[in-house]
Amino acid sequence: MEQATRMEDLVNQLLSLSKMEGRSDAPEQEPLDVPYMLDVLVEEAKRLSDGRHRIRADIAPALQIIGNKDELRSAFSNLVFNAVQYTPLNGKIDICWQLTTGGTAHFSVTDTGVGIAANHLSRLTERFYRVDEARTRHNGGAGLGLSIVKHALGHHQSRLNIDSTPGQGSCFSFTLPKERVLDIPRMENVSA
Repeated sequence: MEQATRMEDLVNQLLSLSKMEGRSDAPEQEPLDVPYMLDVLVEEAKRLSDGRHRIRADIAPALQIIGNKDELRSAFSNLVFNAVQYTPLNGKIDICWQLTTGGTAHFSVTDTGVGIAANHLSRLTERFYRVDEARTRHNGGAGLGLSIVKHALGHHQSRLNIDSTPGQGSCFSFTLPKERVLDIPRMENVSA
């Protein structure tokens, strides 16, 4: 049963990635309640973690954007769930969604996970690329998640930034342009 579930996940990820790669027009755009979306993802991450990690979220409650719901949910969830999967027992995961001083929307997931050597960072968003085959077999995954993130962010005029140090952890982040931020009262600002 577990292999059937993994195969179904692989097929769904390949279909999603093919759809994003083959798209010549802009995906459907709509106002997105990102704080609500992230609240749900944080709860899902806590269930996935099952108490093995300290998960903290700093989510600006009114920061909404214009975008494609399916693509951005996929990007957010891949980054959050990867942090849970690759962070050892008792590790920390911080999820942040804030308005920057420049008016852009900034998202980051920072963990105290295993970290990634610098020579792998530029290849992480390639289809099927894996840093460590043995670790991937243990944690699951098809090596498509970060490729999906890359394409989803490209459709939203953004790109994935990765900072990582082996043995210390990683920070995966992206910034969406201010043109995508809905006209909301300016809240506490962070710099990106």
